[in-house]
Amino acid sequence: MPGLLKIFSALTLTLFLAACSGGSGGGNSDNNQPNGETNSGSNTGTSSDDDVGNEGNEGNEGNEGNEGNDDDATDTGDYTFNPATPLSTLVVGSSEYAQGSLKLENTDSKSPTFQSGTFSGEYGDFKLYDSGNWEYQLNSNTISLNNGATVKDTITFPLSNGDQLSVTFSIQTIEATQNSIVFVLVNFSDALVTDDVSISQLADMTFNDTDSLDNTYKENSLGQLKFKRHLSDNNSLAQYCYGEENNEESSIDCFIYSIPDSQNGGVLSVENAQARARSSQDSQYSDGGYTWRDNATRWIESSFMDANNRPVDLNEWRHRVFIFPNAAYNAGLVGTGVAAVNGRWSIVTADSDQLIMGHELGHNIGLGHAGNDTNNDGDTNDRGESEYGSAAVFMGNSWQSRLFGSAHREFMGWYNSFPNYSKSIARNPGSTSEIQLQAIELTAGELENSLPQLVKVEANGSSNGEDYYFVEYHISHPILNPRSQQEQAVTVHYLKDGTANQVATLDEPGSNFTDASAGVTIQLKSRNDDTNTATISVSYSN
Repeated sequence: MPGLLKIFSALTLTLFLAACSGGSGGGNSDNNQPNGETNSGSNTGTSSDDDVGNEGNEGNEGNEGNEGNDDDATDTGDYTFNPATPLSTLVVGSSEYAQGSLKLENTDSKSPTFQSGTFSGEYGDFKLYDSGNWEYQLNSNTISLNNGATVKDTITFPLSNGDQLSVTFSIQTIEATQNSIVFVLVNFSDALVTDDVSISQLADMTFNDTDSLDNTYKENSLGQLKFKRHLSDNNSLAQYCYGEENNEESSIDCFIYSIPDSQNGGVLSVENAQARARSSQDSQYSDGGYTWRDNATRWIESSFMDANNRPVDLNEWRHRVFIFPNAAYNAGLVGTGVAAVNGRWSIVTADSDQLIMGHELGHNIGLGHAGNDTNNDGDTNDRGESEYGSAAVFMGNSWQSRLFGSAHREFMGWYNSFPNYSKSIARNPGSTSEIQLQAIELTAGELENSLPQLVKVEANGSSNGEDYYFVEYHISHPILNPRSQQEQAVTVHYLKDGTANQVATLDEPGSNFTDASAGVTIQLKSRNDDTNTATISVSYSN
């Protein structure tokens, strides 16, 4: 088994994910025509949804004697428009110009064409040529963007027949690391991954939803880490999976593997696998999916070619997510989730919420769990404690959690490029400091540059054995706290070997946390809902 493992199993399926124990062993714009649009070419002058008043050519009622020619007279031709989303990613200050070519596919003799023009977006100007070639140049509006922010610029333009199409650009203020990700769907004869979650749902959870993995990782990292939808833009490759035909937003990189039945031939059933797990000496039925993971890898790498006509190498993807159907989990064949810390692979059970995948991918980038240490003794082994007990965060176990807390952000170094967003309080016996801090859920584009999100409090000699407390304030947020967990509370954490443990929740002004061993008290003084801030005090005893 490669690397250090963290295993994620379930206690309940309705409210909580269980502690990562060993399991079984081991539409991007508001414009009229979305990307991926197909025009049927009959009875309409445009493919916009806003043209419902044109149905049946009501304006031509006086031509009833020519009804047999209506389709020919109004047929604007077929075409499919399926640009990449985003069409290009630009970085303020270093990559402010992009160019490329658009294409209308599945056309006929009556299909419309591109027409030259220059179209202004909020952050840049888009120049289109008759050939479909285009150029995009950022404008001065990008000066107003906060450092670390990422925004979208959607440009709408007409075809020769008046149809309105659109393309979207992504503008970053800092160069992001884009981690490629591939999904391997592992199927049984009587249970398919897509019985539980579709390709389109996986695309939504990973890239399209407001609280998608791409959005949550990007905003947690202040724009420094996101996911890459496709390793190659060649959509003829086997790994290029569409949930909906020709809809780029429904696409991901994936392979589908059916487990062979080594005894009966054909495809293995969950029923047979479960029976053999109880009676067989063959470890593939009882090792939590590791053998099937390895067999799937070998099959993929021996069966498919990459963009350079070489055998596919799954190691080319930063993350390899092996997904099993829920029936395999219910039969005890796999756990809810397991991943290699600082590794590239994870095994997860299919689910409609991205918490499990987000948690295991967090292990891949090096993070430990987020627990609750209520007696602050340096472990999470006491009654009422859990190594997954910190709410609202990916590395805990609360449903719909999307946050990496301040301690884990510090561990990842995400604040290093943004000194204004963190503040350190040094021990000064007899002193009291008051600090106003912004909510940890605010994204780079929402932050006030002069206030910290993280307050790092020196605590040498603490009860838990660590040298610092990490203090943060919480609000409800559509991306990083959609379930409104710990809303309006200040929480206190410490960091131990990549694990972030919560020791206190300050719910109301006046509530406080004291570590007598370190001689430090942290108190919530006030909250300001208008500015999404809280004021705390940090006091050191003599």
